[in-house]
Amino acid sequence: MKTLMEPERLIQFRVPWIDDEGSSRVNRGFRVQFSSALGPYMGGLRFHPETTHGTAKFLGFETIFRNALAGPYGGAHGGSDFNPMDKSESEIMRFCQSYMTELVNYIGPHTDVPTAGVGVGPQEIGYMFGQYKRMRQLHPGGTEGILSGGAYHYPQVTGYGVAHFANRILETRGETLKGKRCLISGSGTVALNVARKLLDFGAIPIGMSDNFGYVIEDQGFSSKSLEELKRIKEERNARLGAYIMSSTTANYHPSEEGRLWETPCDYAFPCAIQNDVDADAVRLLVKNGCKGIFEGANFPCTDEAISLIKQHGLAFGPNKASNGGSFALITKNLGSSTQMLDDEVDVIVKEYMDKLHDRVAASAEEFNAGGDLHVGANITAFMSVAAAMFRQGVV
Repeated sequence: MKTLMEPERLIQFRVPWIDDEGSSRVNRGFRVQFSSALGPYMGGLRFHPETTHGTAKFLGFETIFRNALAGPYGGAHGGSDFNPMDKSESEIMRFCQSYMTELVNYIGPHTDVPTAGVGVGPQEIGYMFGQYKRMRQLHPGGTEGILSGGAYHYPQVTGYGVAHFANRILETRGETLKGKRCLISGSGTVALNVARKLLDFGAIPIGMSDNFGYVIEDQGFSSKSLEELKRIKEERNARLGAYIMSSTTANYHPSEEGRLWETPCDYAFPCAIQNDVDADAVRLLVKNGCKGIFEGANFPCTDEAISLIKQHGLAFGPNKASNGGSFALITKNLGSSTQMLDDEVDVIVKEYMDKLHDRVAASAEEFNAGGDLHVGANITAFMSVAAAMFRQGVV
């Protein structure tokens, strides 16, 4: 355990770049390569002013176990304290190129595959991949993370996976999503695709959020309104509040006026950022009738929140498992060369998530924690990593 808790490699570096005024700027860059016991490192990048070495280390450690549930990848995480929200497109491009100029020495398809994250979407991935290709003088090929070059052919898989995992949990409890009112924090790719799939299940997604506030559609978002949200959020630095210009029924609440979780709902899907749901949020949700919380972001529930969720007997989908949809196509070697319809992708994701749920549930049962998928996911993941470490010896 001591070996596992120490990262294999900690990388910190300065990222110098020139802003639009011609002034020199500098940020800190990080990459924590935690464990390669199961395969090449893989994990997100985060561009956010509060990103620190500690943030990358925490997320890198947790990513070991999330990836262990899904496939042949180790765990890593990284990013920078760069804030893309107040930067121009050309400034973001120059920063990404400078960031990759240093990171290129530590990554590759058989070494480390950085993926998207908070503040890092397809365009940022594309800028970094361009610099990677330029520095390496080769095109490595691949469809995962930075190897995709920012061309994500099936961006819906993670969001669909979260919804399918939630649906599977509720099936085992004799419950259903049909007709249930759902809150979804966030409004990025994962959150929007969770909402899309919830509509397919007959659920009613009523709330979404971003850093600046949240929107409530009391009668629920429709497919058309979700497309409008997607269009708004695709614009650089766009705010969710712009949605009310296209809806006569929506209510917008700035973040200083309260939290999304104050709204009564049947189920909650935190898909924004870590520590999004704390103990106070759980108390609010329970008070207002919430019967389940399903994680779509990386570790959005605090430890205290998870303890309360269990105490109240809520259905709970831990992110280590519920986020696994992103691996559904990887494990079948399906990428950009395979063109599939949305329904075909959905069938593969559903099958994958149902099997993942059943594995995790079986582990929980085996270790006398029946029904506790949080424990089951941790045990299943740890056993996979530990077995690989024993095989490889003291390295």
